[in-house]
Parts: sequence; structure tokens; C-alpha cells
Amino acid sequence: MTSIDFYILGATKQLDRLDFVCRLVEKVYGEGRKVYLHTENEKQAIWLDSHLWKFKPDSFIPHNIIGNPEQPEAQVQIGWQDHPAHHNDVLVNLSGPIPTFFSRFDRVLEVVIQDEAVLEQTRKHYKFYKDRGYEVTHRDLRG
Repeated sequence: MTSIDFYILGATKQLDRLDFVCRLVEKVYGEGRKVYLHTENEKQAIWLDSHLWKFKPDSFIPHNIIGNPEQPEAQVQIGWQDHPAHHNDVLVNLSGPIPTFFSRFDRVLEVVIQDEAVLEQTRKHYKFYKDRGYEVTHRDLRG
């Protein structure tokens, strides 16, 4: 069964959330896992694509936006539409609605910041997962 992890940050800004996501992806990628970043929309996907190349000067995370013919398929993929059929390891969900395909993944990671809209969204996600019997872990990083 899919395991769900909520990473709770003390930050309040979306940029801090996305920076953390890049560090989280670096860690998961370093463990040899395949990662799919499900973004809110194309604009966020393009931003993450760019930011993953430069968020840390000594880091290298090969990645691609799904469906971009100019980018070869990589271990880390970014998308906002349908599930990449061949991918089922780790899902980082940044979208409001929970993707219908989340249960195909071994792990789902949700990143929470102290922004009212994000808090409301992730509370709904938490309830959804718990109501369906998924194992949910909190990682409180507010320090």
C-alpha cells in the first residue's frame, strides 16, 4: 500500500516550499528512487525544471518535463497532467486536487507551508488519505 509523508515547514512562502521540494528531490534521487513531481500547472512545472538545475551549485539532478521531445526521459520527471504510465515509485504532489493516480506510487510526499491556502489544501489531503486507511507520517520540520 502507498505510504504518505507530510513534510511540515515553518516557512510561509511558496518559494520556500519549492526550494524545499528541490532539496527533497535531491535526497530521494540520491537514494536511487524515481521521482515524479506533480505540479499545479505548466508554469510551475517550467519553474521547477529551471530551478532544479540551479538551486544548488554542486548538485546535479537529471530531470525532464514529461512530453517535452527536446528533453530525454530522466529519473526525475515533472508534469501536471495525466499519470506517466511507466512511473510508480515516488510522487511529490504539489497540486490542489490529489491526483487520481496517486495510489499507483509506493510513496507520496506532500510539502506543507504555513500559508492558509496550502494548509487548507493539505488538511483535506490528510483527511482523504486517513479516511481510506493509508499510513500517514508527519515530519515536522518547524524546528
